Amino acid sequence: MRAITEHLGYRAQAAAAAAIVGVLATALLLILGSGSASSAPSANASRSVTVTIKDFKFKPATINASRGDRVVWVNRDRAPHTATRRGSFDTGKIRSGRAVAVKFNSRGTYRYICSLHPEMTGKVVVGG
Repeated sequence: MRAITEHLGYRAQAAAAAAIVGVLATALLLILGSGSASSAPSANASRSVTVTIKDFKFKPATINASRGDRVVWVNRDRAPHTATRRGSFDTGKIRSGRAVAVKFNSRGTYRYICSLHPEMTGKVVVGG
């Protein structure tokens, strides 16, 4: 990048940097914004809670979240997995090394499975 920016003026360098930041932000939104447990809008500032998929288990198996939080499932196994609660949310297949997020806007207990490996179970408890 330095070799490129040495030939550009300050404004061109700033524009190039802004473009790179924009591409990275768009990629992050595509990774994290792939589902919703509820269509109700949320006034809470959201945070992320991470569940790691490793050794054909959701770790931790039970997580606590607040309304408006995103739960991010990160697949550290070689096999693809899902986080699925029929009628509520479905991450679709999460390939190895990938992550998918679901935003939870409604209080409740969401028990889920991996639809590819139904012995894998987990639970998201969403409080106020």
